[in-house]
Amino acid sequence: MDIPDVRYLRTDRGSIAYQRFGEGDRTIVWTAPSLISIETRWSRPGDLQRWESLARIGTVVIFDYRGLGSSERLPLHQVGDRQEMLFDLGAVIHSVGTRPTVLIATGTATPLAVRYAVHDPESLERLILLNAVAYNPMREAGDVEALLDDVVERWGTGEILVRGISLEVEPSQRWQAGHNERIVGTPEVAAAVWRASLETDVTALLEKVAIPTLVIHTGDVVPVTPEHSEAVAAGIPGATFLLRPSSFFNWGDWDRDIHEFITGTRPRTATTRDLAAVMFTDIVASTATASERGDALWRETLGRLDQVVVRVAGDERGRVVKQTGDGHLIEFARPGDAIAAACRLADDVRLLGVDLRTGIHFGEVERRGDGDLGGLAVHLAARIAAEAGPHEILVSRTVAELTLGDGRTYTSRGTPTLKGIPGTWEILSLERE
Repeated sequence: MDIPDVRYLRTDRGSIAYQRFGEGDRTIVWTAPSLISIETRWSRPGDLQRWESLARIGTVVIFDYRGLGSSERLPLHQVGDRQEMLFDLGAVIHSVGTRPTVLIATGTATPLAVRYAVHDPESLERLILLNAVAYNPMREAGDVEALLDDVVERWGTGEILVRGISLEVEPSQRWQAGHNERIVGTPEVAAAVWRASLETDVTALLEKVAIPTLVIHTGDVVPVTPEHSEAVAAGIPGATFLLRPSSFFNWGDWDRDIHEFITGTRPRTATTRDLAAVMFTDIVASTATASERGDALWRETLGRLDQVVVRVAGDERGRVVKQTGDGHLIEFARPGDAIAAACRLADDVRLLGVDLRTGIHFGEVERRGDGDLGGLAVHLAARIAAEAGPHEILVSRTVAELTLGDGRTYTSRGTPTLKGIPGTWEILSLERE
């Protein structure tokens, strides 16, 4: 889907930046933790899939609270203030008109959503809380002032956002997280939001929520435990609690659960299974290179990389499934085509002054309705790529055996433990001149 324009809702307290997309008889207002800006919500494939899923059942609205991201700047003492944020949330919800409105909140945004549902229940049809908490669980860590000092010290490096997810991230992804942090605001702004969040507890308000509520826990947000979310659901009269574990930050099976909760009908799984050679690529030392070149030149490098990948994949009868930060997921019908493309890419991208690491596996994939691929084979290829060094092409034993007789030579890299991948998998390195 196309990225929607950023618009401004003008209020007597300042302008609120928002985006609106999708269509349907109801409106879905999405509020995430306030230190994530709408400007960064379109760079990850997982986010795109989320918006496409929601846009099928309603008009989706996402926004930045005043004082943060692209919205009106506020004096520091007002940033993160619960009453100011409650005003913003209400202004957005009431601006969408009289259609049934569903409010979806995630992580540390859920206390504000609970407060709003109690404050103005007539404006909402349903409430959905993902990885719900009644208070910021980081306050359980102990010294709040030390935590806030740490936020100020590390804000803008990507470390604060990365701490909150359950995935291991590549250096390039950490750099992107740092960019996302800087878009939201300064270290002092981040600390003000954190302080307000750490001082908030809506446990006593849960019993006053009087609209249909769905609580889903996925395990993607490190500080939020199933017990946190289950306690929220237990405190809200009639709330439904679902546990949907996820280990790849894709929010589990939440889209079909939400679809059913909102519409009363559970959509059929739009996937088919197929065999494919799956290849992941990633730029080596991207953080250092990006820092050295600067934002503008780095964006140009990534744009030219996209062009090279599309050209080479097409020449070798492949399909670029998606861009993954500074890498790509590509599929081929045959492992030999994937290897040929990997060799060409490894050489061609050096003209851009970068090196790739590449991983390839051949296996059964889930072919989804939106063109994306899922399944163990995809995750295995990603894990193999993560083991590769600069200019190196690693493959699974399956790929090596299926390409016997083509003249290529491989060296075993052993059977390293691959996080989240069951069983034992031998990895081999393609010998190249």
